[in-house]
Amino acid sequence: MFDVFVLAVPGLMAAGGIAGMVWAVLRIGRLRAAWRSGIEVWGRCLRLYATTTTRRHGAHVSSSTTLRHVYEFTTPEGGVTRFEEAGGPATVIEGDTVVVRYPRGRPDRATALAPGDSRTLVGTGVLLAFLTVFVAACVGFGVFYLSVFKPAKEKVVERIEHFPDGATPAPGVTPPPLPTLPTGPPDGFPTGPPEGFPTPPH
Repeated sequence: MFDVFVLAVPGLMAAGGIAGMVWAVLRIGRLRAAWRSGIEVWGRCLRLYATTTTRRHGAHVSSSTTLRHVYEFTTPEGGVTRFEEAGGPATVIEGDTVVVRYPRGRPDRATALAPGDSRTLVGTGVLLAFLTVFVAACVGFGVFYLSVFKPAKEKVVERIEHFPDGATPAPGVTPPPLPTLPTGPPDGFPTGPPEGFPTPPH
């Protein structure tokens, strides 16, 4: 049970890291598909807001702020689509017009980011590098536990179980036998009152 718990924690953390890597790769793939599609329409920024994430590392507190835009555009077929996107430029505010690109037939995967946006590509690369190291560390912990820590723990437990009453003598030393305690009175010990001892009246 203890082994399952110890391995489950890094396993779940590694699974989360892999999920983050898959999400980052899919996002870049969708952006490139939108950039290469050639379908461009004019859109409008409906809302601009910021989200702040705070992280605590002991006494150290760090925070990061991400800008998010809500856009609306009309497809050549007349359909109106709204979408929300993070990482857009701070110079785009509510009411501004922007160029929106999306893959053919998929207006739900539109983006207002410029083709080859360097900030998005660099940020995704940094995220993938961090998640790769994170997942490798989780897997390395599991391998270390199974190959080094667990065998050493089993050997210690096996040695302790071979010694009586938890005693652990030095290697090569045979522990002395335990003394045998007496189970009755010693030889010659009187078993009744001495001779001439007065007896109570009846």
